[in-house]
Amino acid sequence: MKRIIIVVLLVTLAITITGQMALAGGKARRPAIIEGADRVVELQRTDFEWEGTWYWYVGSTYNATNLTGVTALGLLEAYRDTKDTAYLDAAINAADFIQIHLGAGATGTKHYPRTTAPDIVFLHYLSEITGDISYADRAVLEWNNIKSTYPTASDLDTLFRALQRRSAWDMAFFLEAAYLSGDMIWADDAAAIIGDITDEFYYGDDTWWYALNVAGSIRALAGCGYSSTYYSELVSLLGSLMSLVDDESGVGGYIQDTAYAVLAFSTVGGAANKYGNELARWLANNQEPSGGWMEVGNEYPEVNGESLRALASTIGNNNTLDGFEPGIPINSSWVKAAGSQSALPIIVP
Repeated sequence: MKRIIIVVLLVTLAITITGQMALAGGKARRPAIIEGADRVVELQRTDFEWEGTWYWYVGSTYNATNLTGVTALGLLEAYRDTKDTAYLDAAINAADFIQIHLGAGATGTKHYPRTTAPDIVFLHYLSEITGDISYADRAVLEWNNIKSTYPTASDLDTLFRALQRRSAWDMAFFLEAAYLSGDMIWADDAAAIIGDITDEFYYGDDTWWYALNVAGSIRALAGCGYSSTYYSELVSLLGSLMSLVDDESGVGGYIQDTAYAVLAFSTVGGAANKYGNELARWLANNQEPSGGWMEVGNEYPEVNGESLRALASTIGNNNTLDGFEPGIPINSSWVKAAGSQSALPIIVP
């Protein structure tokens, strides 16, 4: 069966990175995106000079400013699906924190001096949604700020190896930030690094980030237009990711790993949507009554935001923001109606 699916994926990648979502619903247990987004807004900090960001996990007081953009990306997806302005307002608050306290506008040692790659990706997509070009301008400024430290992707790769940070997942986010900022030289270099699937440093299955590395690389390579250049590598990565999927436990039982797998499959589309949809159903079934998700005993706002992004790529009436080349028609994330029936979102039985 897996051989057949991979053959279909070969055709999917060769033709386009789109596809129709498939899976019927049943009665909704709860609107998973709304519940999750409400929880992310509830957890957003309001204390002085930290307004708009989040603590590392619920109950923690650690000032983890590198989580702002990656968490807020989930709010953007929720806004696209629901048009609830509370989610957009919360995302704008996150952008305000980034622009006031990080990167070029850093206020000092109280806040981290540089933005992260997810912060830059977030600002680009916020600009797209609001039509406010100043967010994209700031994103490019911050990308150039990062490049002053890492002039090439190879420089960042060298640092990762020195630190034993075996995270192709992080490199994939940097690739996306470079791509959205129009820096194709940096992006091409990053694509070559994560496209080397023989590299045991990033793709050894003994690393803690193995599933995230595989999923993140698929999403970045396919979503940023490298599916032709790294065609065979993507097919291999897809096969590896499919081998990690389990109907009962998602991807290894981890919420974050499963969320990134959903994003990877949804980015490729076509036959891969079946895997993404089933994993999204698992995520929704494992949502807490609070609207958040528990990961190894703790609730992390970052993971909540990532789960929102994943659900939006399969459940909501819009696709995930990242993962599609400009100009390519975006596939609907609503279930295709049969006959005269109305289209329905994928919902939890």
